Parts: sequence; structure tokens; C-alpha cells
Amino acid sequence: MASLAIGVDLGGTKIACGVVDIKTGRLIGTTKKKTRVLDDEKDVWQRLQSTIDELLAETNVDINDTLGIGIGTAGMIDRKKGMLLLAPNLGVSQVSITEPISKHYAIPCRLGNDLEVATLGELEFGAGRNLNSFVCIFIGTGIGSGIICDGIPYLGATGTAGEIGHTIVVPDGRKCGCGGSGCLETYASRTAIAKDILSGIEKGIGSTISEKIDLSKGIIRSKALASAVESGDQLVIGAVSKAARYMGIGLASLINFYNPSRIILGGGLIEAVGLYYEEALKETKLRVLSVPGRKLDIVKAELGDFAGIIGAAMLMKNNHK
Repeated sequence: MASLAIGVDLGGTKIACGVVDIKTGRLIGTTKKKTRVLDDEKDVWQRLQSTIDELLAETNVDINDTLGIGIGTAGMIDRKKGMLLLAPNLGVSQVSITEPISKHYAIPCRLGNDLEVATLGELEFGAGRNLNSFVCIFIGTGIGSGIICDGIPYLGATGTAGEIGHTIVVPDGRKCGCGGSGCLETYASRTAIAKDILSGIEKGIGSTISEKIDLSKGIIRSKALASAVESGDQLVIGAVSKAARYMGIGLASLINFYNPSRIILGGGLIEAVGLYYEEALKETKLRVLSVPGRKLDIVKAELGDFAGIIGAAMLMKNNHK
């Protein structure tokens, strides 16, 4: 029986995909492309197909030798219909995903939320192995999470559980892409850090990172942030520390409410910027209630950038709803 599947991670800054042995989690090969704000559903299909085609060409894998294609996408989805309902970071909504992709390649295709599938990857082959209850939180362009309860993903009444980035930390605070105000991701994400740095630069504060930030879009890479922190850039250190403290507030609230056995933190900021991780842990310990704080178990994700790809491929194995 075939054990290979294609996993696709459609995110706010890149589309990454790989051929995965779902029995072992081994990656046969991967490829990725930078994304931009997508125009319409046709644009989404074309971007997905071109990335998958490139992967098949580079790995020399026959699509018919795979179990199918699992796709994890940023935003809110309808799993049964295979539709992307709303994705502010991608700029599209109400897009049918699985039907056109399945029809094009003549193989099964399944859809999951990007954080859900990354969490599935960590459950099967990462920091969540052998655990029945944990929460994975990934911090990058935005902030999202996946919840494992009794060994399977918990999706919630409407299938949108895990939107920790849209919990409110500042009433009537910054406007968020979701349409609300004061969401955690507007204060603790890499996008939030970039905006704070831009604000400082506009006020005339010097920074080593001024040439590495997209002044028109407020986009900056985690590695650039890490380099600036290591060089002692005070503007960047301040922005990163501020964002991490907000993240700590969010983590403490989650622990107080849900009391998971473990929290797994992943994403570019966590992997690259040690200061962010350290400050977030410090703030969490300051704010968490004493009893749930006794078993505070916060670790880094183990699969790195490949969690989404591996987890998306696992959709072809796991029939959770």
C-alpha cells in the first residue's frame, strides 16, 4: 500500500509543499514559493498547481503513486466542502480548494486549517508525541493555534477553534485584519513588531534594520530581527520585548482557562529570535495562576518549517472531522 502523500502549507508569506512518507514522517522532497496577496480563486488554484508541479518535477514522484494531496491553509475553512471561507492574510474569501485541485490531478484532496495541520504534524512526529492534550501556537505573520484533546484535533462547534490570535488583549485597541480591534496578533505577531519598528524609524530613531524592512508593507523576516537583536539594536529589542510580553499575557490566559498538559510554540519568531521566546516565558510565569503554573510545560516545536507540510500530508491518513 502506498504510504506517500503530498502536503501543502499555504501561508501568508509562502506556499510550501512536500512529498511525505506518512508512516514515518520522512520528507522525500520539498519546494516553496513566496506568496503575495492573492487576487481571486483562479489565482489561488494557479499558485497551488504551479508549486505542486514544481515539487513533482524536482522529486520525480508520480502523482498516481501518492495517496492524495492534503492542504493546510491560513484562515477559516469548511472542511466538508473543501472551501476557504475567509483568509485576511491571503486577501481572499469563499474559495473552493479541494474540488478543482482534486479534479486537476485526478486524486483525492483534503483541506485543513494551517495551524490544525501543523499541530497534527507535531502530534504524530514532533513535540506532541505520546500526549493526549496540548495546544500548539505558531507565531509569524499572524498568530494561530491548534488544540489536541483526547489525542485528536479539537475543532469546535463551527470548526474554527484555535483562533488565539483573535482573543482580545486591548479593548478598543489596534484594528485587526479580522475586522475586530485589540486582537493578540495585532500586538504580538511579527507583523506587529514590524509596525512598531516602522513607527520608531518614522520618529527618527536609528536602527540597523531600516534597510531590511519593507517600508510600504511593514514586512520583515525573523532572521533579520534576530540579527538586529544580537547587534544590540535598541529599537528592535524594545519592539520584540513588547510583543513577547503581550504573547505571555495570551499564554497565561490560555493556561488559566484550558490548563493543557503542554504548550508547544513554533513559527519563525520562536525559532529565530531567542529574546522573544524568553520574554514570553517570563511574562507567562508572572501572570499565570499558581495552581496551573505548577505544571507549566512550554516547549518549542520540533518540526520547524516542515510541521505544516507533514501535518497536511497526514490529512490523507487521519479521518478527523
